[in-house]
Amino acid sequence: MRRGLIGTISNYKGGTGKTITAVNLSAALAIKKKKVLLIDNDPQSDSTRSLVKGPAIIRSCMYDLLNVDEEDKIPVEDCIYPTIQDNLDIIPNIPETSGHEIPLAQDFPGSNATLKKAVYEYAVSNYDYIFIDCPPTLSVFVANALFCSDVVIIPMTAGSGNSLEGIKGVMDLMLSMKEQNNNLKEFKILINKIDRRKSAHKANISNAQMRFGEENIFNSTIPTSSDFETVEAIKQTTIFNYATRSKGANAFRNLAKEFLNLFENRN
Repeated sequence: MRRGLIGTISNYKGGTGKTITAVNLSAALAIKKKKVLLIDNDPQSDSTRSLVKGPAIIRSCMYDLLNVDEEDKIPVEDCIYPTIQDNLDIIPNIPETSGHEIPLAQDFPGSNATLKKAVYEYAVSNYDYIFIDCPPTLSVFVANALFCSDVVIIPMTAGSGNSLEGIKGVMDLMLSMKEQNNNLKEFKILINKIDRRKSAHKANISNAQMRFGEENIFNSTIPTSSDFETVEAIKQTTIFNYATRSKGANAFRNLAKEFLNLFENRN
């Protein structure tokens, strides 16, 4: 029986488009009739605000799943909510989850398995694809995500040389986690906020290709667009709901197609 594939979306530099990628790649695959689960692993909860329906009251969420002090764990099914997009569910987060970072760190490295123990079996048995949206850190939250993932998607901002260093940081953590997770085999870099007219963007892309290998970079790229800023601001929407014919929406359609070509038959 085919199991679902789990992808962590991470870069420890902020502003690289992690949540934009998580929300819109998930939505693009869901539109293609894939059953998708997005795990909001960032206490800032941006994915949650983008996707959770209307006035839904979040009763159980990542706060409960990552609570190392709780003896009777809440079933993961109680933490899964429908979203504004058919075929896409979410495990939401709340800011209070940041308070779990110290207890998880104190229980390191055993705490690396906390998320996997809570969600893995149910998620891979009930969904085609599971994405984990991570905070802009190299924290225990990211380690938990990598511990149960098959692939890492690392967004980089085309105009920022700093995001290249963020890639290196995630790769170093990924390599250390591979000793504990044999399924974690590869990474793919996604170039975000690209404007090919700008020489700095071209230089950073060339640098990424030389440092990390062209084979590890998606051919699909995501353009710079004010539409994404608007989508983030108004919440409860995706690029497909807000601007379905836009360059941004087409870019995520292309990314979803490339993603499926790469990973559809891996498991």
